Amino acid sequence: MIHQIAFMDIETGLGRTIYTDNTVKMSEELIWPMICALNNFVIECTDSKRGLVNAALEDIKIYLYSPLGEGNPLRFVFFADLYENTSYIEKRGQAIFNILSPHISFEYYSPPEEILGEVLEIAKFTQTFPEEIIHINFVETVKQKLADLEKEGKLFIADFFVGDIDQGKVYSITSKVDLIEKDSVLLFSELLTAFSIDSEIIVRSTLSVKEKQRLENRNIDVSELKEGWFLKQLCKGGSDFWLVSYFYYNDRFEQDIFDMLDWVYQELAEEITEGLTERPF
Repeated sequence: MIHQIAFMDIETGLGRTIYTDNTVKMSEELIWPMICALNNFVIECTDSKRGLVNAALEDIKIYLYSPLGEGNPLRFVFFADLYENTSYIEKRGQAIFNILSPHISFEYYSPPEEILGEVLEIAKFTQTFPEEIIHINFVETVKQKLADLEKEGKLFIADFFVGDIDQGKVYSITSKVDLIEKDSVLLFSELLTAFSIDSEIIVRSTLSVKEKQRLENRNIDVSELKEGWFLKQLCKGGSDFWLVSYFYYNDRFEQDIFDMLDWVYQELAEEITEGLTERPF
């Protein structure tokens, strides 16, 4: 989630706040010179021409976006949750700049109310997952397919949910606490900082000692099992939502497993398409 947006001159340290939800408490007399100093430090220590891109303050990320290119000192500064998706931040930043650019001034900043309203709509926007339109029969069918695969020793789901780019887990399909070794929501967020929000992510890995112990405690044969992650954006570019699955699977049946997960993805995407609110950017 975006908590504060500002624009600043990275060379002079002058900045102005565009939007804030008051989550971040700071002195504007201190924060802009501090960011300016960090930028100079990065340039001098790393020979980077780009300078500071992001920094972290506990669970808040400071992200600098260059709407006019890195050669221009103007930066949009976003204060966001630590794992807010970078591509998503930049989409907001460019849309806000396109609207606000005629009114950006460090001496006198007073855009018309209607202009500021458009900016705030972008800054505060988040999609609501349309849980109410998902048919119960669909969910029950998915759970039955998963149960059948588990009986056959092919697939063991640890967590299966819909994740939101800026709100974490928003809809749970199924979850087994005794199989969860890793924080699935945190890992989902971390992966989305490294990948485009329009991509499909599949991760395979061998089992850790702890994972083997968890599975063996349930009398599950681990000899042919791997850990798997399946993440795919629902409804593509117009959606904040991803289908996320964290599981253990027999790699002899890998193609069947991923075909089944893709079937769930296709069906769920079709279910929710009509309920998505269009992004204003």
